[in-house]
Amino acid sequence: MFMVRQKPSERSAPDRRTSRVRTLQRRFDFHLGEAIRAAVEGSHDKAATHSGTALSISRELRADARDPQRHQARLAAALSNHARYGSTPMQTIALLTESAGHYAALAKADPAAYEVARIEVLTRIALASDSAGSTRDAISLLREVVRMYLEAPAADLAERDLGLARARFHLGRCLLKTGSEAEGLAETDAGLVLAERALDRLRLAVWGPGWLGTTPGYVQFAAPDWAAAAVRSMTLHAAAGRWEDAVVGAYAAVLMSGGLAGLGGDALRQAHDAIRVQADGVWARVELSRCASLDGYCPPASINRFLDSSTSASAAVRSAQLAPSTDLPGSRSL
Repeated sequence: MFMVRQKPSERSAPDRRTSRVRTLQRRFDFHLGEAIRAAVEGSHDKAATHSGTALSISRELRADARDPQRHQARLAAALSNHARYGSTPMQTIALLTESAGHYAALAKADPAAYEVARIEVLTRIALASDSAGSTRDAISLLREVVRMYLEAPAADLAERDLGLARARFHLGRCLLKTGSEAEGLAETDAGLVLAERALDRLRLAVWGPGWLGTTPGYVQFAAPDWAAAAVRSMTLHAAAGRWEDAVVGAYAAVLMSGGLAGLGGDALRQAHDAIRVQADGVWARVELSRCASLDGYCPPASINRFLDSSTSASAAVRSAQLAPSTDLPGSRSL
């Protein structure tokens, strides 16, 4: 026995409504995913177009829903993502403020699922303040964001750790901008350790071709800020002659810029090539220093083995100096 397939006009109103909602949800997921991917690849116009479409669909879904709360998370995410394409600082802040309101309501009902996303919106508000020239206000808010992350419940601890790492990357950048080099570099390095910890949680296979493209969206979103922070750390430590610290930044800079280059685009590949040249100089300088300490004897070892041991040792020392992020309960600056 077989069932006769109904024509669209013969379906009941509830069936047509359900089908339409599912279609809109699929379209939303596609456009938001493409917006994030294009932003990571540096395709600003493409990202803005997809992001605007995702926002329009999320508003349509919520307006038509019998239960307005059902699509609130989609609307909050679309608002937060599209804020980076605001034409003025006021428009950016308005979009982020609306997103924060939705996430606050969601987090009140389910903190483990939505508190991290709520705090991430505050990070973006801080970055908007910095872009508008209020760097000291951004620093103040980012300090509060760090405190909130350290107390936040989370269903995904790796996502929380990367959110905290990203906040520290930008806190460090803003502090450096105001001349607080020691504190700015300390925050940057703390973020690098946290980000590496998140990768360890996820047990990701890195260094392979296209590895970044297979990771969760929040890893891809953090990658550009992660790479930039690692380059700052490598450069500042090298300038001060702290070569063992510089090599930690070099490892992360090459790893993340290589992952971004694997997503495609000449600009990302050229950036990775330039970073690799700088990192090679750091690694060679450390090797020379170690050889000198051994009275000229330099044992044969591949750069990768040397780099792995250096990174592990340095990360272990720094981990003891950081707040115990791993034991807490529960794509890119604007």
